[in-house]
Amino acid sequence: MANFGLSGITVYDDDKTNFDIMKSIIEVDEQEEAFYLLDVEDVVRKHRGWLEKMPRVFPHFALKCNPDPTVVRTIAALNGRYDCASKQEIQLVMECGVSPDRIIFANPIKGISHVRYAKKVGVDRMTVDTTNEVLKLKKLYPEAKLVIRIGIDGFECGMTFSRKFGCEPTMETVKLMSYIKEVGMCLHGFSFHLGSPCWDADAYGRAIETCNQLIKVAESMGFPDCKLIDIGGGISGIDGTSIEQVAASVNAALENVDPSIEIISEPGRYYVETAFTLAACVQGKKVVEEDGVVKQFYYVNDGTYGAFINELLGLRQQLPSSLYELPSDKKYPSVIWGHTCDPYDCIIKGSEIPNFEIGDWMVWDDMGAYSLSNATVFNGYPSAVVFPVIRRSAFNDLIREVQAIQKSRQNGNDHDNHNGYSR
Repeated sequence: MANFGLSGITVYDDDKTNFDIMKSIIEVDEQEEAFYLLDVEDVVRKHRGWLEKMPRVFPHFALKCNPDPTVVRTIAALNGRYDCASKQEIQLVMECGVSPDRIIFANPIKGISHVRYAKKVGVDRMTVDTTNEVLKLKKLYPEAKLVIRIGIDGFECGMTFSRKFGCEPTMETVKLMSYIKEVGMCLHGFSFHLGSPCWDADAYGRAIETCNQLIKVAESMGFPDCKLIDIGGGISGIDGTSIEQVAASVNAALENVDPSIEIISEPGRYYVETAFTLAACVQGKKVVEEDGVVKQFYYVNDGTYGAFINELLGLRQQLPSSLYELPSDKKYPSVIWGHTCDPYDCIIKGSEIPNFEIGDWMVWDDMGAYSLSNATVFNGYPSAVVFPVIRRSAFNDLIREVQAIQKSRQNGNDHDNHNGYSR
């Protein structure tokens, strides 16, 4: 797949399960450290699914969620677009052949050197939420197209952002619009991010309506190029959750938005959450008594400084399964510790799981969101290595799709397959 920038992906027969492949990696490749299995087909399926469910909304993959090179190159091969927050992220996607018009610099507060770099390479769409940021851009990049980020939170979210970023969506936003007019810059549109993950599907529709009204205000203020609504991210990638409900809310709201308005989004976890599976090996074990309860303490070769930042933040606690069949399904009170010296490096603080022994492999599903991107090298431990894989039939489908996209590019077409919506 080198011709498409997708070298390094191993192709397996269709009948091979993820567990089959992970066992092969351990037994044949003699892998001893924790590792991720990346199912590339899952990423491709999510991209296609988004275009089918929300055909008017151009997804811009939020690189901060997972900057794995294979993920970036796969989305690029599918003619994808990107939400970048720094010079380094812009560099990474442009090295994959992504043109600057397919990038939004969606960090409301940007470093000076990062703005200079964006100007150098032609990334001109960027978010703002303060007059100070507008003034900075006026001095450094007066040609920039400004997207005002408004502060709206969903009612049901893992974490929210409006305290850190976003204008109050009425008077404060209008004042910022007036300032942009005063300094003579281009107001390009409005954006929001409801939270991550966000389970309040109806909030997307409400926020789109708010942005649509703000565009009408912008038109009355003399901003003819204000033609963008960015609906942010926060949509889960786990099957059966979020995307269908969000799509219904978004599509209904967009019926009232003029077709000339471009609609984009910044999904991150949607693309990668279920594509990554983590395998970690039990390195140590002891039995302790706490408060009269006998517990199994396990020590595995990953932790909260690596793949399990979400556990450290209290955003989730996911129990592992066993890669190999265990002698018994009987469960015991257990604690799973990470491999660093930090006493807070605890993955599972107290749950019942089957009995494991040293050398056994634990497996966690749905590990693609904010795991690799938040990993550190504390105590010298590197991030778990990623093994990208794809099944043969999916490989052939992907080849045909990428070939069609490349042919379309050669013919001068922007191949987004958005049912008539193109840019």
